[in-house]
Amino acid sequence: MIRPSSRQSGFTLLEVMVALAVIATAFTALLGLHVRNLETMARENAFSRSLLLAETLAAEAELEGYPDLGTTQGDFASKLSGEAAGFTWERQVREWMLPGTREITIRVVPPRGEESASELTLFVSRNVR
Repeated sequence: MIRPSSRQSGFTLLEVMVALAVIATAFTALLGLHVRNLETMARENAFSRSLLLAETLAAEAELEGYPDLGTTQGDFASKLSGEAAGFTWERQVREWMLPGTREITIRVVPPRGEESASELTLFVSRNVR
């Protein structure tokens, strides 16, 4: 006659609870990492878009010719329909060291705020004929 073993195989409740706690901790850490990656991606996307918009304004400034001194600002709602909603810009024009040369600084701030803002500086000189 075969005698049944008095010791049963398997996991105890304590072992299962410890394993679940370890898995839950790992998933929580991975979820936090995923959220941080999404935030970083959104910030970088906003920075890239603000940089492209700043380059657009820089091209317009170069085509404009010799700009007047001062600061101007606005948003892109009137220029671009919906694609740049919430993005604002500021353009400062100052005299520079060389006679007849002006420094133009263009700053574009996305809706996310200052952390994703971009700034370009270019120099324009008077046409010499």
